[in-house]
Amino acid sequence: MSRQPAYQSLRRTHRRFGVRATAAAVGGFLLYVLLSSFLPGLMNTSLSGHLTIGLALGLGQFVLMAVIAWRYLVHMRTRVTPVVRGLRGLVRHQEATERERAAFEARTTPRAEEFRPW
Repeated sequence: MSRQPAYQSLRRTHRRFGVRATAAAVGGFLLYVLLSSFLPGLMNTSLSGHLTIGLALGLGQFVLMAVIAWRYLVHMRTRVTPVVRGLRGLVRHQEATERERAAFEARTTPRAEEFRPW
């Protein structure tokens, strides 16, 4: 099964999405940490009342994770699931063909002498 072009394409697509999603999550978090460390004045700038840029960016981390989770679900539904269904059908067809061939061979091969009671 691993030699099937559809399977290889599925692995490439899934891996590519995983790398992009991980890069976005780590990049967003790293940006937040670096801004907090090197630009504390900017992060303490008030936007409205007690809401600062740092707090807004911190809350934005939750939004970023939600967007990544949503895109993962969309990716799985549109790109992965159809290919998996096709591969599953292919595997079922191959298994059925193998069972039919084994049953045919069992019917057509001569049997050895069997023990029979008197």
